[in-house]
Amino acid sequence: MMKLLFLFTALILSATAYAEEANDTTFNVKDKKIVVDVQDSKTIVKVYDKNGYEFTKTREMEYVDGQEVEQIYVGSPLVPTEVMQNLKFRPYLPTIWYGYNFMGNKKCSDNGDGIYSRRSKSFEIGITPWSFALPFNKSNTFGLIGGVQLAWVHMCFDKNYAASMQGDMLNFTKLDQKASGNNMNYGILRIPVMLSYQLDYSSYCINVGFSGEMRTNGSYRFSPAAGSSAPSVPDGLKLNRFGLNFDFSMCIAGIYFGTSIGLTPVYKTTTGAKAFYTSTHIGINLAEFINLCKGCKKKK
Repeated sequence: MMKLLFLFTALILSATAYAEEANDTTFNVKDKKIVVDVQDSKTIVKVYDKNGYEFTKTREMEYVDGQEVEQIYVGSPLVPTEVMQNLKFRPYLPTIWYGYNFMGNKKCSDNGDGIYSRRSKSFEIGITPWSFALPFNKSNTFGLIGGVQLAWVHMCFDKNYAASMQGDMLNFTKLDQKASGNNMNYGILRIPVMLSYQLDYSSYCINVGFSGEMRTNGSYRFSPAAGSSAPSVPDGLKLNRFGLNFDFSMCIAGIYFGTSIGLTPVYKTTTGAKAFYTSTHIGINLAEFINLCKGCKKKK
């Protein structure tokens, strides 16, 4: 008799700990048990592991008159909410990009008077080896993004002038004949930090902010006109080591469009003119592009 009483008591305790009401609907998904209950006009969902322990709920799910009023994401309290929701705030910087650039004697200008720059055939290419994203809100739509970028710049000069150095400034000398080649190459370490507004978590964002950069000196490449003697020119041109830019960009489905406007000069000439750098570029964020392609394949 005592054994029966003990067994009956154990069954009651077990039912109290793990069982739901008779009207509950229970189904198993992999190693989790999901219990759905209806209380008045509300639909309550609970999730248990295989040992019967209830998972912590980050939010409650309620359905009123067939309309969802709040969305729930249920999981272990050790798992970050943004991972469970798969709504991540992303940096959206280009993995690789190509840019069309030019120098001007004023900010955001292509006027080469006094600095002897040439727009044609000037360009830059770059990569972003590291980036970060820091959201400011729980919905992951607004925050701070940034990274480390490496760029290689090819900048052309007016072929009617040869460049040389006088102290820390560039000096340009008028040529008798137009040179066949007149340009310089230099490298950049750039660190952009921008505010980002992401309208869709996987395909669209707008970024605005600033970038600091550190430059190498310019490697000068000069070729005189055919049949003419080459003037004495240096192998390198000394550039301002550090610079600051204003940046604006957007990313759509992994395709990146942006512009960078120099706020500080790249170099200064002996006449007092200052050269400001501007670049417009297009690139691709490989991770976002691959994720987009995978998502398109799953829909088919």
